[in-house]
Amino acid sequence: MHSEFLRNHSSWAGSFCASEKGCCFPNTGMVSQEFTVHGLFPCSSSGTRLMNCDRGNSLDLSQITGLLHTMQRKWPSYSCPSSDSTPFWAHEWSKHGTCSLSVFDGQYDYFKAGLDLKDKVNILQILKQEGINPDGQYYSSERITRVLQIATGVTPALDCTVDKFGKYQLYQVMFCVDKSGSEFMDCPVYPEPTCPSIIRFPPFRGSAAEGIYLRS
Repeated sequence: MHSEFLRNHSSWAGSFCASEKGCCFPNTGMVSQEFTVHGLFPCSSSGTRLMNCDRGNSLDLSQITGLLHTMQRKWPSYSCPSSDSTPFWAHEWSKHGTCSLSVFDGQYDYFKAGLDLKDKVNILQILKQEGINPDGQYYSSERITRVLQIATGVTPALDCTVDKFGKYQLYQVMFCVDKSGSEFMDCPVYPEPTCPSIIRFPPFRGSAAEGIYLRS
């Protein structure tokens, strides 16, 4: 199957960890205290995510050796129990990466593209420059979207989850990417919104050494 565009998802650890199930930091060291890569999802022209295109094509760490140090910081897993994030990367490759071979030559190019796209837009820096900080306060989802649109020239989509108190929080920012896998674009089709008009932006708290989220 051929991908017509891709969706690049960046996650905020503070929201992952503030959920009811909490989180565990990787056992490979401190992750980047920024939005980190969740995944790069190939989509059809209708916006449907293409998944599990070649179950026999498993992650081969030897193909991405040169990326591993960076991936541990910028593409980590926050799921419990703590790991070196390899199970997460294997899942992302099997479910999504195998459907991207009309865009990328293989595993190295797929993961490198995800890292390169992350480095193109520093989401946290853009938000903080406009007074939108991960301080546990509440912000307008429309304003967050607008600030990112002005800074990047394309309109992102926000993804929200619910924290352990039932409050909606900013979890992910999604940008669409063209068929080259390298340039942001306005989405041909946007996903259904998951955020209300006012959302919480929780702080980043935790210790990679302890491997746990420090609950407040």
